[in-house]
Amino acid sequence: MTNQRVPMYPRDGGGSFKLPSTKEGAIQRMVHLGDFMEVYTPEESFKVQTPESVDPARTNANAMWVVAKVADVGSASPIVARTIIQAHDILRDRMVLKDDARIAVHKLMHKIKNSLLQCELAQDIYLESEHKAGDLFSSTDQPANEKAYKNFPVVPAIDEKITNFLTPARRVVTDVLQVPGFFWDLKRQHSTLDNLITKELIPLLGRDHRMVDFFTSIVPDISRIVNFRNGQEHVSTTKGTPLVIRNFFLLPTNEVHVPIWNLEDEQPTSIVDELPIMLNNLLIFAETMLIACIESNLPDFPPMLMQQIEVPKPLCPVKYQLVVDASKFQLRTNKT
Repeated sequence: MTNQRVPMYPRDGGGSFKLPSTKEGAIQRMVHLGDFMEVYTPEESFKVQTPESVDPARTNANAMWVVAKVADVGSASPIVARTIIQAHDILRDRMVLKDDARIAVHKLMHKIKNSLLQCELAQDIYLESEHKAGDLFSSTDQPANEKAYKNFPVVPAIDEKITNFLTPARRVVTDVLQVPGFFWDLKRQHSTLDNLITKELIPLLGRDHRMVDFFTSIVPDISRIVNFRNGQEHVSTTKGTPLVIRNFFLLPTNEVHVPIWNLEDEQPTSIVDELPIMLNNLLIFAETMLIACIESNLPDFPPMLMQQIEVPKPLCPVKYQLVVDASKFQLRTNKT
């Protein structure tokens, strides 16, 4: 009995393709995500699929490649660099996770990256809208005898703009909490950081472990994001305290106050000031969760060290790298 050979098709031959780029910049990383790759230049991202991914059953001898631009943001973005690219770089040696789990983590970090980019876009749209309305009002001459201000500032569709930020922000939190499940056999998946710490991390690592200590310290920041989203989404139920959003408003002194938000019965804060803080907290949360899980599961040999990069490269500003811990090696010298 002879083995049947797989026929060679035109699609199996050599060839080349060019990324449909509209900006200058060399490829910085190519990250395998299962049935496709994502390719990053400093300012753009591209999806690449082989004929084998498009047609694994080999029904079309002339199956084509897919090469498409998917985003006008690339490896120079801290969000892209410190999520999916950093995960790819640190896990590529397969010392911590083998192929299937490694690709699964890549996919999860890719999803988190996309949600963070949605947050960033929503933030930028909101900031531009508030600044535009405020600048127009500030530059308008107000006659002394008028009973109402001209061009009184308003952020159009302010609730919708806030929703467009908080919805992917909540999704980031949910997805980041799934990361430890790839490194430990957890009892269950958790929807809050506090539950993950108390029910999983403390029993696994101990209350004094620095991973436990760090994530305990940021529980208020992450919980605030979740509570804000719950306050919007569940305003008609008893699940969440309502989120109060106020557009520009006039004070009794005739001063105009900037838009603010707060959970009912809490002190309000400036929306334009807090959105960038929330986004940065989410990025740190996502990045540190993966780094901490990897660091807590490094093999005894070869001895490895998670090292912070002192000066990240502008074209791809990853923040951490995994290096050999030379201090753990003992060199023998010949005795004379």
